[in-house]
Amino acid sequence: MSPAFAVVAIISAYNEADIIDHVVGNLLAQGVDVYFLDDGSTDATVAIVEKYLGRGVLAVERLASPNPEAAGRGFAWERILLRKAQLARELDASWFLHHDADEFRESPWTGLPLVDAIGRVDALGYNAIDFACLDFWPTHDRFQPGDDVRLAFPGYAESAPYDRLQIRCWKKTADLDLASSGGHEARFPGRNVFPLRFVLRHYPIRGQAHGERKIFRERRNRFSARERALGWHVQYDDVHEGASFIRDPSTLTPYDPDAVRLALTLRHRGVEALEAALAATRADVDGLRDQLEAKTSALDARTRELTRCAGEFARAEVALGAAAAEAGALRRQIAERTGDVDAVTMELARCATEFSHAEAAIGAAAKEAAALRADLNQKTRDIRSLEDLLDGQTDDIARWRNAVEDLRRRLDAAEKSLSWRLTAPARAAFRLLIGR
Repeated sequence: MSPAFAVVAIISAYNEADIIDHVVGNLLAQGVDVYFLDDGSTDATVAIVEKYLGRGVLAVERLASPNPEAAGRGFAWERILLRKAQLARELDASWFLHHDADEFRESPWTGLPLVDAIGRVDALGYNAIDFACLDFWPTHDRFQPGDDVRLAFPGYAESAPYDRLQIRCWKKTADLDLASSGGHEARFPGRNVFPLRFVLRHYPIRGQAHGERKIFRERRNRFSARERALGWHVQYDDVHEGASFIRDPSTLTPYDPDAVRLALTLRHRGVEALEAALAATRADVDGLRDQLEAKTSALDARTRELTRCAGEFARAEVALGAAAAEAGALRRQIAERTGDVDAVTMELARCATEFSHAEAAIGAAAKEAAALRADLNQKTRDIRSLEDLLDGQTDDIARWRNAVEDLRRRLDAAEKSLSWRLTAPARAAFRLLIGR
């Protein structure tokens, strides 16, 4: 390894005095320098780290609270991540580790210190390293501050899904982003992650009293509302006061470094990517199979529908043929009726002409009838005048008749009288004279 090749772990801590000595000592023993950020610890954390100043610890920086009145009462993780990113740009080193105070980092190659393993990754052309996070839990309550927690608690469980992404080691770059991922990955342009994961041994809880103090008094109530809204700090959401932090050893896997390294070698990021691609392909194939089955079912249904439609179409063709024949007959009838209609039309035209002539004749007859009616009315008046005259003459005749009758009666009487008889010869002569 070139003397110019340097790796710096940037550690932030709050009240980790029971474990910090072994954490820092382990990094220094593996050739990794330490830049230490203290976030207001009230125990001996700072004093323990300060003894390594000048022996691999580059500096101990006490973070200033963004709100002096809230010092010791708030936890601003984003502020710490931004400071770490700033230090990674400013410090003179080849690679950096975003490191917590309750974890140990190990090479994936047995016997190879961390600095040499990172140098090997650098030589291979990669610029970022992912870690397999193993959570070690207490199986008893006998751990004492200063004990080697790795010896005290050898059993681990796989980390929760939200903690499995751990790209927290990178080659120096001017464009670094730690905060947007909540510290789970270093993001920068051109990132090329080494496929083989390194080992991250995480010891978040070291006993019942430590768990209660850390979770209920030092952590959960101090998380900022903004960071909680971003989905950060979810690791203690399901932990309730009174819960036991001591695990049954049978629920944990004893740590076997060779077995862990072999598993990481056999199932590195490239294999996982292939498995993920295979799973995605299988999901796609299953989806395509489902789609094919659905489409086949739909096709069968469509085929049945087409068969039914074909039958209906054949029946419709027969009906259409019959309808065509009927239409031909109707067409012929229409042609015949058309001739009849033409004849009727001509007859109607002739009748219309005659009707016009008749109308004219009726008009003339009406005029003549009007003249005749006037003449008749006049004749009626004349007749009435004649009737009136006749009635008068009839009355006269009646009077004359009466007078004649009266005269006849008198004549008869006279004839019967003597003088009448005496004058008979004279009357006879008179009648002869007058022609009676």
